[in-house]
Amino acid sequence: MIKLKDLLSEGKFKAQGKYLYMPDGEMSSIPTHRDRDAIVVNIKYNKFKIYMDGTKPYAYGSKYDKRFKNVNDLVKWLNDSKAKYLGIDDKWNFKIY
Repeated sequence: MIKLKDLLSEGKFKAQGKYLYMPDGEMSSIPTHRDRDAIVVNIKYNKFKIYMDGTKPYAYGSKYDKRFKNVNDLVKWLNDSKAKYLGIDDKWNFKIY
């Protein structure tokens, strides 16, 4: 049986602990600053690579950077900005097309 709360939350980013749930249902842990990977999202004309900088999430963008207090703050920003999940990419290889 499909519940209304599941339909309303469909297509949104969610967080549980150190895991980030993408709108398409995929789940990923947020890479740390030591890892080579980063989660890539697109907001309007800006690409952001998201990773944990110490204990706080950090979004490194093509035009500006953003630091967050916690993962829930990151999720709120992603949902409010209507971010589109692109995938996981190399953090140091930043190409803008």
